[in-house]
Amino acid sequence: MRISTIRQRNGGSLRRKSKPSAAPMRPGAAPSITPNFSETSEQDTITVDCKAGLAQINITNGLISRTLSYECSLSGQRTNSVIFDLAEFDQAVPLHVDVLGCNGRITRSHNTWGAKRRDGIRIDNSDIILRKQSAIGVGALSSVDDEDVYAEVEGHQWAVMLNEKGPNGKLSRAKTIDLRVGCVLDGAVVYYEDGHKTPCGLRYTETGSTHYFGGHQSQKLHLPKDVDIVKVEVNRSGYGCKVLSGIVMTLSDGTKKGALNDSEFTGSIPVSNKLLILEPGVGEKIVGFYGTSSHYTEEFGIITGPKDQDLPPQTYDMPQLQNIQERGSFARRV
Repeated sequence: MRISTIRQRNGGSLRRKSKPSAAPMRPGAAPSITPNFSETSEQDTITVDCKAGLAQINITNGLISRTLSYECSLSGQRTNSVIFDLAEFDQAVPLHVDVLGCNGRITRSHNTWGAKRRDGIRIDNSDIILRKQSAIGVGALSSVDDEDVYAEVEGHQWAVMLNEKGPNGKLSRAKTIDLRVGCVLDGAVVYYEDGHKTPCGLRYTETGSTHYFGGHQSQKLHLPKDVDIVKVEVNRSGYGCKVLSGIVMTLSDGTKKGALNDSEFTGSIPVSNKLLILEPGVGEKIVGFYGTSSHYTEEFGIITGPKDQDLPPQTYDMPQLQNIQERGSFARRV
């Protein structure tokens, strides 16, 4: 591993850790930009990866700007991964990161700090941290992937757990998920064993009436006891309107339901990396969903927790793990 120091214009330094590797084939995957936030923020980092090799990274943090270039020749070694220490950047101003891969693919993060609210949730009075990962709708893209991986979303922010307290205050297990897909992803509705239901999306319209999802391709996913949701596939490209186009969920017993709208005839913008797979990490399971919705779904994500540990009771009283929308208030911002 090679460790070098990048000097900023103001005399500061950025710590960069590079991992050179032999030149691989030219896979089509776009570069990735992954913030890694610690509990204390003292060890926060950002990892930039590209399987085809990194060609260039442009970093802008306020008035400070820097361009880093890397070797892309077929005969030489390529740098596939670079780690930056986020403590070296000013969090009071946006952190822009543009990455060009050796395969010509581009990924952009217009404000990496925007990912921090999506990173995780600590359960009150507990050491348990629930992890979050999501897919955000994209608009029409150019021939290369000009993509804001942490785009701002503007609608109602919600969360729905697979165990939820019903009207009687008792915890109830989700038994069915109605995946509401039409030409785009309208949303979803989670039905619980005690008879109550909670939408993954708006509860009320702008006029205060109850919001109902459309969806001529909708399918219901039934959740047997002791069977987990192991994968959520999301189509991020819906008519260029920055909404999601479709969703499919897979259970641990192999059952799969939903619709992705990934045909070129469905109105989706032709984006090469439009399908995003959300899966729990090792030792984790999906315990809920979260996202952002207007009339349709702008963002849909999974909440994961420890696989072999029940969440404490206070989990289900936390507002950030609920879908709270007052009648007459069109959107909640977390």
